[in-house]
Amino acid sequence: MINWIKVFWVVVSLILFCFENGDDIRYFQPSTLPIEDSTDVITLSIVSIDDSLESDEIFLANTAEGTPLYYFIELQTGICFDNKCRPLDILVYWNITGRYLGFELLDGEFLSKYDHTPFTEKEYEELHHLLADPFLPLGNYAFEELVKIPDTDKPSVDGVSGATSKDVLEYVVEGAAYTTHKLWNVVHGPIREQVMRLTESSLDPFLFRKILQSTDQSDRTWALERVSLLSELDGAVIEALIGVFHEEEYFQSYLLLKSLSSHQLESEDLQLKLFDLVGKVDQGIENLIFDKLADASHLSPAVVDHSISILKDLTGAQLVRLLKLYSHHRVKKAELMGELSRIIPHENKYVDNQVLQFLEKNSDSFD
Repeated sequence: MINWIKVFWVVVSLILFCFENGDDIRYFQPSTLPIEDSTDVITLSIVSIDDSLESDEIFLANTAEGTPLYYFIELQTGICFDNKCRPLDILVYWNITGRYLGFELLDGEFLSKYDHTPFTEKEYEELHHLLADPFLPLGNYAFEELVKIPDTDKPSVDGVSGATSKDVLEYVVEGAAYTTHKLWNVVHGPIREQVMRLTESSLDPFLFRKILQSTDQSDRTWALERVSLLSELDGAVIEALIGVFHEEEYFQSYLLLKSLSSHQLESEDLQLKLFDLVGKVDQGIENLIFDKLADASHLSPAVVDHSISILKDLTGAQLVRLLKLYSHHRVKKAELMGELSRIIPHENKYVDNQVLQFLEKNSDSFD
């Protein structure tokens, strides 16, 4: 049963999240869906998690329509080593795509270093920057490897025990190696994976397009990696996907083509728009488009008719790829044979030979 007192407290924190409060410490990155535009429709739900963290709940903020906005946990723990502990009470936030969103310290809470020295503004900014970097090697270091244990009784430099190891200095806030390590591993640990699974379970054409419109490249990549999760591609989604190719980002286009499912390729609209990209995109992507159309269960009649109408305008390389596509899908039409017959002799001997072979193989049987 949900603790309604806790829910009430969290709702209050949501209000604080959306409006500035001078007593609180907040550091955030832009979210995929602008939170400030949705402050009047935020609802809250709690999801149980199975994790070794002290917190066992993820709080999910949705719009009134059920679209996820962001996730967060209330982390209440201690940074402990060598029988010494420092309390940590902080809200940690994730964007709907699983990337780090920010952190918040409420009601006078603050982060501290050695001898309980509070973080400076610069150190909070440094921590925020470090937490936003998913490629730091902090996950490769055990807690005990962060510092060198002193041989003398000199006062602690890291606020708990020993001097920060030089191997990790550039990855942590000086004097707060344990705090940085703890928070980074929370941000990029199992909860992040669960956050992404929760968003995947809510992914629909509307949310997909919103994520694809994000100015954050990692959000766009996240969406393109999950195109196949959409059971159907409506017209708006197809237009958004085709827009990716026109941005001439090779990796994004490659990722999109690799992610499309064979079921989605049954869409005549998608096939037509993909084929229409021939001659308008990088040759490597163009070749991948031919390969992807070969993955379809069938080649749309509309694509066949359109391709026949432009045969004479294709380059030799494009024509050879198209002939292979026709052969793969066993396309045999009288109109096709007639248009190919008018192409030969071709100025390129290899292309000429490929066309002749295709005609010879299919001349006795066509629709």
